[in-house]
Amino acid sequence: MTTRRPGFSLAELTVAMVVAGIIGVALARLIINQSRFVAMQDGMMRARSGARAALNALSSELRAVTDGGLVQAGPDSITVRVPYAFGVACGPLSGTTVVSLLPTDSAIFSASTASGYAWLDSTGLWQFVTPATVGASNLWAPCLLPSPPVTTLSATGWPARGLTVSPTIPVTPSAGRLVYLYQTIRYAFAASVGIPGRRALWRTVNPPGGTRDELVAPFDSSARFEFLVGGAYTLQSTPPAVLDSVRGVRVKLVGTSETAPQGRSQPVRFDLTTDILFRNNARP
Repeated sequence: MTTRRPGFSLAELTVAMVVAGIIGVALARLIINQSRFVAMQDGMMRARSGARAALNALSSELRAVTDGGLVQAGPDSITVRVPYAFGVACGPLSGTTVVSLLPTDSAIFSASTASGYAWLDSTGLWQFVTPATVGASNLWAPCLLPSPPVTTLSATGWPARGLTVSPTIPVTPSAGRLVYLYQTIRYAFAASVGIPGRRALWRTVNPPGGTRDELVAPFDSSARFEFLVGGAYTLQSTPPAVLDSVRGVRVKLVGTSETAPQGRSQPVRFDLTTDILFRNNARP
C-alpha cells in the first residue's frame, strides 16, 4: 500500500508567490517613500539652517547702521558703515585727535579693522572721515586737559582706552564731540566657491580690497535685497537715488539644499523673508 506525503499543489504555490510578490512590492514602495521623505526633510533642514545662519550674520550688523551709514545698495549687494566703538573727543595731539572710548564688546573691538571714523558736528550731522588711521590705545592723559575733563571709563574685561585718530577732527575746539569708529561692510549674493555653480552670501570688510569671506551657501537665484523707503517704509525692489531715504531692507534669503533629494529634479528651497530696520536719516 502506497502512502502519499502531504504537500502544496501548484495552485497553492502560485497563490503564495503572488501574495509574497504583492507584499514585497508594497514593502519596497514603503521603503522608497520613506527614504524620499527623509531625504526631503534633510534637504529642507539644510536649506532652512543656511537661510537662518545668513540672517544671524546680517541682522546684528545692519541694525547698527546710523545716519548716513548706507553707502551702496542694489538688489544683489549692500554696503554699510557699521560702528564698533563709540567715544568722546578729548582734543588734538600732534596732528591727531585723541578719543576717549566708552566700554564696548572687547571681542568685537579686537576683531574689527577701522575703515574710518565719524564725528558729530554742531548741526547734528555725522561727518565721516575715510580713510582714517587709528593709533595707540593707551592715551588718556590728554583727556584730563579740557575743562571739564573727559572721563575715560573702564569695565570688567575692558581697560580704560584713549586712542588717536587721524586725520584730525577739522574743527576747534574738538573736545567733547561724539565720535565712533566704523568698519565698511559689503554683503553680496554672488557665485559660490565652495559649491561651484551655486550662489552664496559673501561678506567683505573694507571693500574692495579687504577681507572677503563666503558666509553661507547655497542660495536660490531669487535671493535678494529690497528697500524700505521713507517714513512710510514703502517697499521698493531697487534703491532710491537718495540713499539717506532708505530706512531698512527686506532680505529674501531663499536657501536651498546642495543637491536635489531622491525623487526630485530640483533642490529643496526654504524662503526666509525678513525686514531689518536701521537709522539712516540725513539728519537726526
